[in-house]
Amino acid sequence: MKKMVWVLVFLIFLPSLLAVGVGEIPLTWTEIRSMYDWKKSISFPESESVELFESVLYSEGRLFFQTRDAIKQTSILVWNLDSGESTKLPWNEGKVTGWSECRGNLLIQTAKTLWELHPKTFVVQRKLPWPDKGKHWQDIVCLEKQIYRLAGNQLEVYNLNSGELESKISLPFASIQRMTKRSETELLFISSFWGNTIQVFSLKDQTSVRELKFPVNHRALFKLAVLPEDRFLIFDPLSKTYGEWKGMGSAFFPLTTSSLEVASGAKAYRFSPIQNQIEYQFQFTALVDIPETKFHFVLPRDGTHSQTLSEENLGPDTKLEVDPGGNRSLTLTVQAMKAGDTKEMTVYRALLTRYKIQWNIDPTWDLPSKQIGEEFQSYLLDDWFLKMNTDIVLEKKKSLIGESRNLKEILTKTQEYVASIPYKSGSFEPAPKVIEKNNGACTEHSYVTMALLRGVGIPSRLVWNYLPTESSKEITFNHKFVEVWVEGLGWIPMEPLAPPKSKPGVTHARHVVFAGLSGTSHPKIAGGDRLVQLSKESLGLAKKLKFKLVVAKVEAGKETEDKEEGEIPTKTNRALTKGEEILVP
Repeated sequence: MKKMVWVLVFLIFLPSLLAVGVGEIPLTWTEIRSMYDWKKSISFPESESVELFESVLYSEGRLFFQTRDAIKQTSILVWNLDSGESTKLPWNEGKVTGWSECRGNLLIQTAKTLWELHPKTFVVQRKLPWPDKGKHWQDIVCLEKQIYRLAGNQLEVYNLNSGELESKISLPFASIQRMTKRSETELLFISSFWGNTIQVFSLKDQTSVRELKFPVNHRALFKLAVLPEDRFLIFDPLSKTYGEWKGMGSAFFPLTTSSLEVASGAKAYRFSPIQNQIEYQFQFTALVDIPETKFHFVLPRDGTHSQTLSEENLGPDTKLEVDPGGNRSLTLTVQAMKAGDTKEMTVYRALLTRYKIQWNIDPTWDLPSKQIGEEFQSYLLDDWFLKMNTDIVLEKKKSLIGESRNLKEILTKTQEYVASIPYKSGSFEPAPKVIEKNNGACTEHSYVTMALLRGVGIPSRLVWNYLPTESSKEITFNHKFVEVWVEGLGWIPMEPLAPPKSKPGVTHARHVVFAGLSGTSHPKIAGGDRLVQLSKESLGLAKKLKFKLVVAKVEAGKETEDKEEGEIPTKTNRALTKGEEILVP
């Protein structure tokens, strides 16, 4: 009868296993939270309906809707964002055809009258004769001493005190359907014909100054309201879209389910975190009598900005090692075992938080004029998988980059090209071959990126990581992408296979990062990409035992987002037995 040995593991808690690698730049993160509690269930009254093209009006934590009941009776419904309660206001002055906040009051437009009301008591402060524009909705905006009304593809400008028409402004857009105020100098224009694109219009210059892509269904934009501090709220009973976003430059970040973290100097933003307790659950069996044996485990990286680790614990008989690149590994020593002995243990445990991240690359930055420091030289070397001086790589680099020295332009053009290479499961072919055949897996995409960027003097490293399927209880999907070093920022991602794909420094795939490599393989793991391997001195025992590692996710709080934005095609890295190797993309 085989003897079964079960090991009760007492994990050793270490306050910090932080390892700072070459080029890592510490940052201070500031948290920005929503103004309101979105965890409360939102139940818009079923008896009330709203029209698609009519706007929602925001004032001091309250939202105003024009609603209709089952018998088409029109009312004004007020939703309190703090309490989540709604009330109806009496309104017998005719159908509302537009409204705006103005000097702390509300302006309500009807067919022949412009009403100014107190926002809380709804007492009429004054009313003005107003040009009859029929019964169709036309957005109005109050700015300083004027009222702007959207009329087709132009703005009508009225005097706030007299209500008289002063001028008209032609707009450089077609098919405008909604208008709202962003600031005292800028208006936002929305149209279902443009998708989820918002046009920003400068009143001073009377021209479009930029486009914004808002990360919601375009129909929900009709119920967009601008809050203080460049925050944006959407409360749309039609599409059931409710939430708050923070505008940072030309990007919008969700605040509804989690906070936004801004790095010092606005160098980067990270958001929509997912947190898991992870455990390395290790099992191995001796097939014959074996002497003392050692195993190497690759641990997640710490000191990166897209993932953080806390509450780290190591199992007994383990030793932590860190290489100059900041890559961490654990060595487990197992005493001699008899044939048939089986052991199970947890060798590592930690609380892992992963973020979507966006870095700000200054569009004025050029390639560094001075020589890169000696510590980065290994991240500029050529090798067999890159072949960056072959004709096909040089020609591709010339066609993409030319003589440009603008850093953002070089990174953008490189990533746009690499993202265009069709995905196909590969066999570790070098960059010239991948360019020639125009397909490859994540590893091949990474080789091409590194060959092009190292060739212009940009340090780059191969990032070995796993991509969890968030519904799975194990972390199993093996993946690769590239990070490049940017002075002042540190290492930033070049991820061409996960949303948004073509933007350097931005990735919405919350990777579990294990290593940043100057070469193409991990120094502790020879052949294949896996998280455990026998040590060099124990390799001779490979056929005398079998072992299996499961990286389990243990729920550590509600995930902030269940909906995935896209998956990268990968192969599953299943458990290995008897030293078996697996090739992955």
